[in-house]
Amino acid sequence: MKDVNRVVCDVISKPLGTIEWSNSDRQFALERSTFVQLFRPATEIDLQALRSEWADEFPGSRFGCIWDVRPSVSKSLRVALADGAEEQIQRVLTENPYLIQYAVDHSGHHGIWVFPKPMIKPPGADKSRGLVPDYLIVTRSSLGYFWHVVELKRFNVQFARRDGRGLTQDGNKAVVQCNAYLTHLQDYIDAVRSNIRIDELIQPKGAIVLIGNSASENEEQCKCRANFVRATPSIQVVTYQRIIQSLESDLASRSRRV
Repeated sequence: MKDVNRVVCDVISKPLGTIEWSNSDRQFALERSTFVQLFRPATEIDLQALRSEWADEFPGSRFGCIWDVRPSVSKSLRVALADGAEEQIQRVLTENPYLIQYAVDHSGHHGIWVFPKPMIKPPGADKSRGLVPDYLIVTRSSLGYFWHVVELKRFNVQFARRDGRGLTQDGNKAVVQCNAYLTHLQDYIDAVRSNIRIDELIQPKGAIVLIGNSASENEEQCKCRANFVRATPSIQVVTYQRIIQSLESDLASRSRRV
């Protein structure tokens, strides 16, 4: 079955009489949206209403969907990556949440809800540091809703050492942080849900580390990263090149439809 974003895109980009709706597509669209009146073309007001409906599913989050994709987003991302600072990268990702969706396996492209910098563990009375991941995110597929923790590192560092015999300092730090986040959530999910005031929070499926540039990795670094992911299924390691390529692919697809 097509996801509803693609179904809606069909309505937008084709004359109504030329659309071939399968029964499953029609039923899915009717179930998921209040706007899909299949007897007229969608309008900008329709899309805004549907987007607002989806965004409201997780109050307090920043919502992103395929309709947010545009050339200016690609330009902003490339500028932030060239700048190199994590803060600039996070600013662009927070302003354009759908970019993070490209890093999530099997996300379903149904949209993404992003909670930036949630304090899942406050600093301790003994002055121990709290736990603040870069993001808690929610994605949706045909199997339901899935939560992940996301940790960002810079574009100009790599996850694995050049000789492939272990992780870089940045890669190792990201793994330690993600393990701490996941362990705390596993042990104290009820307290976290209360502290950050996200009633819908459930146990995350895992963590995602965004780091580096696969185009600059050598063979040994690439192999080390792949081996780590196979051995540690709770932590996905994704480079920014995947986001760039996926974004450009969607932009190209949209331009062909216009």
